[in-house]
Amino acid sequence: MRRWLSVVIVLSSLPLLTSSAQAKKYRFAGGPAAPADTTLSVAVPELETVTRARGPRVPLTNLQLLTLVATAAFEKGLEGAPLDRGKEVVLAPAGDHPLNYVAEHALLRELAKRGVSAAVRRTPIPDDSVAAAMVTVRPLLEYQMASARVTYLRLRGWLPGRVKIERQGLVEARLTVRDPKTSTVLWTGEATHNLVDAFPRSQVSLVEEPSVPTLKSEVPGRSVDKAMEPVIVVAIIAGLVALFFQNRP
Repeated sequence: MRRWLSVVIVLSSLPLLTSSAQAKKYRFAGGPAAPADTTLSVAVPELETVTRARGPRVPLTNLQLLTLVATAAFEKGLEGAPLDRGKEVVLAPAGDHPLNYVAEHALLRELAKRGVSAAVRRTPIPDDSVAAAMVTVRPLLEYQMASARVTYLRLRGWLPGRVKIERQGLVEARLTVRDPKTSTVLWTGEATHNLVDAFPRSQVSLVEEPSVPTLKSEVPGRSVDKAMEPVIVVAIIAGLVALFFQNRP
């Protein structure tokens, strides 16, 4: 009797178990997240700006120095040229030079300040074909770069970390205005200027342009006399100090 009673109880509890099992359903939106790939990474560019009232003092590069010299040289060189405001000229080199673009830039700036329009040629015009090359009546303004260089003159100072190099930027050029029909020279002028400054010896690589080898110069050294000069000065000062203390009462 008891066996039949236990069977009835178990059978009667089966619907309750199945209903409770069916009520617990789990649904997943997706599978587990894949681990982050740390083998390859993409660099994130970052710009850290330096803001202050006064920026660091850096020397001019040799190209910047020569550009300043050329601007001053051609500004003086064009004084007295028969180029009135509103006139048009053809600007051309009279010869090949690796720094013709510096002269061209300086001349175009000065002509613009004078209100003169210019058509630019990048190659010289032969003397016997000026009339053929010039299809207009605009005068021909030619520039001849005789010298354009930066030279390191000497070392200045002797304290470590305070030694500077004196350098000179030099530009020498000739200017000519010719008649486009007859090639007759109407005017000539000279453009010459130089500038001397100093920069720290440790910044030679900063002032020299790798793409402009013509503006590189050899760093000067010191002779034996120059190297011994600080030692002699220190010895003299030390001797004077020693004499001062010996003569004190």
